[in-house]
Amino acid sequence: MKVLLLTPPFVRGFMRNARWDVITISGAQWYPIYLAYSTGLLEREGHEAKLLDAQVDNLSHEQTYQIARDFSPELIVLYYSSKARKNDLEVAEKLQEITGVAVVLVGPSTSIDSDETLRTTSLGMLAAGEFDFTVLELANKVPREQIKGLVWKNSEGEIRVNPGREPVPAEELDKFLFVTDVYRRHLNIKSYFQPDQLHPFIDLFTGRGCAWGKCTFCLWPHTINKGAGYRTRQIPNVIEELKFVRSEMPDIKEIFIQDDTLPRERAVALSEAILENKLKLCWSCYLRPTGDHTPDSLKLLRRAGCRTVHIGYESSNQQILKNIRKGTTLETMEKFTRNASDAGLFIVADFITGLPGETVATIKATTKWARKLPVQRYCYTLPKPFPGTPFYQWLVAHDCLRDGRPDYPGLPAGEIYKWNKWSLIRVFLSPRYLFAMLTRPYEWDRMLRAARYFLPYVFSREKKDTLDLEW
Repeated sequence: MKVLLLTPPFVRGFMRNARWDVITISGAQWYPIYLAYSTGLLEREGHEAKLLDAQVDNLSHEQTYQIARDFSPELIVLYYSSKARKNDLEVAEKLQEITGVAVVLVGPSTSIDSDETLRTTSLGMLAAGEFDFTVLELANKVPREQIKGLVWKNSEGEIRVNPGREPVPAEELDKFLFVTDVYRRHLNIKSYFQPDQLHPFIDLFTGRGCAWGKCTFCLWPHTINKGAGYRTRQIPNVIEELKFVRSEMPDIKEIFIQDDTLPRERAVALSEAILENKLKLCWSCYLRPTGDHTPDSLKLLRRAGCRTVHIGYESSNQQILKNIRKGTTLETMEKFTRNASDAGLFIVADFITGLPGETVATIKATTKWARKLPVQRYCYTLPKPFPGTPFYQWLVAHDCLRDGRPDYPGLPAGEIYKWNKWSLIRVFLSPRYLFAMLTRPYEWDRMLRAARYFLPYVFSREKKDTLDLEW
């Protein structure tokens, strides 16, 4: 079967393949990683698949429709975002009309109010959870009533919710085609950009799901990976993909490990295997700021070629950390950061303004604390209360949700928005940070590219047409 897998076009700068959907403020764009793994599975099983990232390719709606006409698919798989709901449903309906074939919606948002989504559209189905094998069974023409994870309409228009599909087990992960090869054959690699990664970069999973999985605000563990835990590929299989990138994609300057977080045991095993295989690689990953990562393990990562670590600190307030089930302490985070810095790792520090318990005082304290950390980059973002997450449920239960945004007594949504920009200015435009950038000329190109998005954002007023997307 011919299958078109699509990230639909939307407004400039919209990120739908990140860990939550939002307008970028740095020009960043991630690869459509889940859609690419699905593409590879279809190809492995003999189907003709076409992966199209219309968002990152800056295609217009009409250009996207024309590509679909020319390809003549027998099934269309559309990566749907509730943040772009009206646009995505209209694109899907138009594609269904002009091609005459069924469209199935996929992605984390399809696990949120699945049957309600179908009630508002002429579309006939969506796949909840990890959708790789749900899409494969559709391509294999398995009757809809037999496909786990599928929500669909029967001939009378009645919505049927099939039993849920178990997330992809560990033993299947090794059998997937290398996602990096899927990118190479289907996508324009240089179109994907992260200000913290050398360009061009590429990403992959060594495992799916989060080894912690308890943070209340995180979208993927509570939707697409719901209840799955951390499932890993065999280390030799990962090493073979790293070798593939080195030999077949020599222009790639950095490899990003997209596992939600890389636990110490996994990080150590991967690093030791890279060194044993004498692979000279530059790579990066997500780590949790906990005591599990020792000075020796962090130095081992660095020796194995790990350049950048993305760390979710979120706040310097212990009660806020407890409220979001972060599972760490201020003292532990400070010790971890010193050890990672001493190991020579480039640290990207992630913070969220407006989590439960936030006040103007905690925002100022966190920003003051953040500026003292020995880190090289910051990411300050607004909280994203997606339905299906414990964060969203907490806001509803405490009557702190207004128009889809956190709105606390003494700290309404508008103030959260304002103070988030204040924090961004304080960390990025401080003399200390600017001086550090001047001493790193190898960072200038990527920083200038990011600044074209960042500076207009922090100095602009709220825009009603994009405000929902910023949240």
